[in-house]
Amino acid sequence: MLKILADEHIYKLKEFLPEEVELSLFNPSAPLPSLNGFDVLLVRTVTKLNSKSLQRIPDTLKFIGTGSSGSDHIDIEYFNDHNVCVVDAKGSNANAVSEYVITSLLLWSLKRQKELKSLKVGIIGAGAAGTAVSRQLTNFNINSLSYDPPREQRDNSYESASLKDILKCDILTFHVPLNKNSDHPTFHWLDESKLSNNSFELVINASRGGVIDESALLKALDNETVSDVIIDVWEDEPDFNNDLVEKAFIATPHIAGYSEQAKLNASLILAEKLCAFFKLTIPDYSYLYAAKKLELAHIKFSLYDLILRLHPLKEYDADIRDLCQRPDKDILFQKLRTDRPYRYEYPYLKLENGFLGKFSELKKLGLEL
Repeated sequence: MLKILADEHIYKLKEFLPEEVELSLFNPSAPLPSLNGFDVLLVRTVTKLNSKSLQRIPDTLKFIGTGSSGSDHIDIEYFNDHNVCVVDAKGSNANAVSEYVITSLLLWSLKRQKELKSLKVGIIGAGAAGTAVSRQLTNFNINSLSYDPPREQRDNSYESASLKDILKCDILTFHVPLNKNSDHPTFHWLDESKLSNNSFELVINASRGGVIDESALLKALDNETVSDVIIDVWEDEPDFNNDLVEKAFIATPHIAGYSEQAKLNASLILAEKLCAFFKLTIPDYSYLYAAKKLELAHIKFSLYDLILRLHPLKEYDADIRDLCQRPDKDILFQKLRTDRPYRYEYPYLKLENGFLGKFSELKKLGLEL
């Protein structure tokens, strides 16, 4: 029987696994248990796997999966050299991230009285999340450019915007992995030089902390070369910069990709790759993706207030601001990510026709009757 050790927070993982496996769970806040006898290890970004954290790899271990869209917390080359297959759940949260971006843009435009159609958005990174953001922006007739030189090198069908043109955009939104040593490093991509020589109405980071130099960003906010920021990821996570939280239009605890469907997708992708590797059959899971009907009181919602009923973005914002002066804020930051029920993505929410008829934006977001 295949023996699997998995992070207890990988969402509803058991529902996606065939009966002929033995699943054991571990608490990621405690030291990693012994892997002796296990064929599979499934983790999340909070568990760092490399030659230091796992000096001895058991002969039984053949497969490592992470329930995240990126794998920069795993030394893939190290494990591949020991004949261990490493996979991720890339793309699982792309739609959730794109909803975070378009939702925050709508809230920002309403609050700041900005006409989004008159602004241009520069998308840094054209992977699954960046591509989903591009689709959302197109759906709302918002002009955008996409910047991803590494993808242009490997994908003949994709043409990246130039650096000069992307830095002329009014808004920047980041959707890249964090790397320091590649041909196209992303660490502190938005640095003091770019921030002092250009101006932006809004900067959004929903990719990885460290992609933006936070001290340079704070200086740009003080100098008004950047007017507003929306920050979901932090350079010293799970610790975070109190000053940046206070100055942000929206600050959240790394939850842009958190939704019921994104979490299900991550578990599904891991299960599909695991079953393909070990030649197993995945069980039926369609019942997990049922839509949810929302019953809202018949009061006069503004679009701003209605969006906040559909997406808990500002609830997270209020929570992280409450943590700023707490000595244990790094621990509580993690609890914000794990303790709140996951929101449903817009296409899995059903509203009464009156709301959809009043606000065309809801249909563009994908809500149904």
